Amino acid sequence: MKVNINEYLLSVEKPAQYLGNEINSCHKEKWTSNMCLVFPDIYEVGMSNLGIKILYTLMNKVPNFYLERAFMPMDDMEEIMRTNNIPMFSLETKSELKDFDVVGFSLSYEMCYPNMLNALSLAGIPIRREDRGENDPLVMAGGTCVMNPAPLKKFVDFLMVGDGEENMPELARILVETKGKSKAEKLQALSKIEGIYIPSLHDGSQKVKRAIVQDLNKCDLYDEQLIPYMAIVHDRATAEIQRGCTRGCRFCQAGIVYRPVRERSLEKNIELVSKLIENTGHSEISLSSLSSSDYTNIDSLIEAIKSKYSSDSVGVSLPSLRMNTHSVEVAEIISGGKRTGFTFAPEAGSQRMRDIINKGVTEQQIMDTAEAAVKAGWMSLKFYFMIGLPFETMEDVQGIYELVKKVSIMCRKIDKRINITASVSNFVPKPHTPFEWCKQMSMDEMVEKHSFLRELFSGLKGAALKIHPPKKSLLEGLISRGDERTGDLIELAFKKGVKLDDYRDNYNLWMEALSELGMDVNYYLGERDFDATLPWDIIDIGVSKEFLKREYHLAEKQSLSHDCRLGCLGCGMKNRIPQCGSIVDSKKDFCAK
Repeated sequence: MKVNINEYLLSVEKPAQYLGNEINSCHKEKWTSNMCLVFPDIYEVGMSNLGIKILYTLMNKVPNFYLERAFMPMDDMEEIMRTNNIPMFSLETKSELKDFDVVGFSLSYEMCYPNMLNALSLAGIPIRREDRGENDPLVMAGGTCVMNPAPLKKFVDFLMVGDGEENMPELARILVETKGKSKAEKLQALSKIEGIYIPSLHDGSQKVKRAIVQDLNKCDLYDEQLIPYMAIVHDRATAEIQRGCTRGCRFCQAGIVYRPVRERSLEKNIELVSKLIENTGHSEISLSSLSSSDYTNIDSLIEAIKSKYSSDSVGVSLPSLRMNTHSVEVAEIISGGKRTGFTFAPEAGSQRMRDIINKGVTEQQIMDTAEAAVKAGWMSLKFYFMIGLPFETMEDVQGIYELVKKVSIMCRKIDKRINITASVSNFVPKPHTPFEWCKQMSMDEMVEKHSFLRELFSGLKGAALKIHPPKKSLLEGLISRGDERTGDLIELAFKKGVKLDDYRDNYNLWMEALSELGMDVNYYLGERDFDATLPWDIIDIGVSKEFLKREYHLAEKQSLSHDCRLGCLGCGMKNRIPQCGSIVDSKKDFCAK
């Protein structure tokens, strides 16, 4: 059934987010099977997500299949929907979510879990899998969060673990072929797809292998990206130039679960960028990657874009640059004379901690990069740090202040107008990393270290300190490291009113739910035994436990591991992808960078 929201659009903030008629949006007249892809956050955040853009383009190319979208309504629209019994709806056809064959959720951040339950509630779809019948849609989820499926098992019929470019279109084809069949028959057919985890069919004895796209060049291009009629968080076209990272930072979940590195060829990247600019009209293109400056032909790619679109004033942005002077040179080329802010991510203040986390960056490199950036005209420098890393001392925390102070003194000799921001987050030991067994900071520890840093920075001229809220960090660790009982916690927190955690303080409601369930937060944030079976062990990401343990012990010794492009470290990926380490466009420039 279709819903009609037209009479309410002038009563809500940013009504364009509910229209669904954006440029390049897909509107099909006939289809056999359909799915609504829900990003459990507000429109301006979800429309910036590259995964949504990729799947929307690729799945709508499947004959007889229609993929629509939905995002969480803002408070004003949700109040109207609940008051007037308007169910959660898709953007393109304004169809009720409960009328789709599948409702899928893209989960990239644990604090969105209550939003997922809110979407199901608004749609009139039972939250728990066991309460849904044949007339209800299948509910699925994918994204980085499903690398730990345990907290979601009560809610989803199946999960898609890993890359979706090949498997999601295959899922669409199977849904078309099995239209009219029972849920059990559909799930049995879907179980043949690599990366599909079906809680009702898997007994836990067999691991679920992460789906891995081996050749990005063979994937269809997602060049017809949607153009919203309102501002969104990242209002530009995005081209993923490579996937994965070889640096081996021990705290980084993405660096592990997106292995191996796979580069799209220079020619294919130029083709993708050209089509994106042509089909979207954007004046800025983001060359996305976990470490964009590591793409072996990054200089040639930027040169090709700037040369081809020099008269059109097309801007190029790189979301992630290494801390070296070559990055400054790259930034100069793409900035076109504009000098907004230059971002660094040393992660830790002391060299000891940078070696523990395998950052592979020295203090001298940081100083040299900052000096080069200021001399090139950047007036604003931003540094990203973490506290609460394994084996950290208060001296290491103080090292953040000491490093920023050194940079400030040096740079202000060049130009007194320099402004420095130190952004500090609280470390969460994520699943599938060498630190997955480690303890997370308690609330008291976070408050102590935050106060310590604020006192140090209070007298530092030209430097500002920003600290991530400790409550959100604690909750993120609680959920990301959770087990099946965490699903009960998420459900109870939602029923108490938790939603849109990024925009309000729901911490007390979470604590109430924890207390009522008799759950101990320290159990989830505490140290794990190396021989224990962890909730996320059912997922085979392709990297072995032995490798993760080996890296942990190297961290204990403050020993570095080299970049795996310079020699295989035996992480286990070659057992899945034998050509791991050679799926690159060229190796000629890597060592020089």
